Amino acid sequence: MAGPVIHRDLKAIALRTTEQPAYDRPFELELLHQDERTGAEHYVVRYRRGTRARAHHHTAAHTIVVLDGHLLVDGQVLGPGGYAHHPGGTRMLHEPAPDEECTFVLIFDAPFDLGLEDP
Repeated sequence: MAGPVIHRDLKAIALRTTEQPAYDRPFELELLHQDERTGAEHYVVRYRRGTRARAHHHTAAHTIVVLDGHLLVDGQVLGPGGYAHHPGGTRMLHEPAPDEECTFVLIFDAPFDLGLEDP
């Protein structure tokens, strides 16, 4: 069994660039934790200013906690300390608020996957 995972400052973690088909441009993230038993994955993510998303879903439940900036989640603006949870299979759309970057914690209850919703 692995020990605890502790990060003193999530906003100071070096992030890597990735691309996903639900987004119109690359964004940054870093894996914080992956549970060997369940496959759950925890990330810190930063969306760049101007990033736009397509509606999508994940098989696993999906939780967001905003650290910095503002995130639009299903039409609602979440600021620092904001929280959103989507059960597995739920349609969702999240992207940074206009003219802002946004940093948040992203938690999947099982391994990451992504399915695009029809436009």
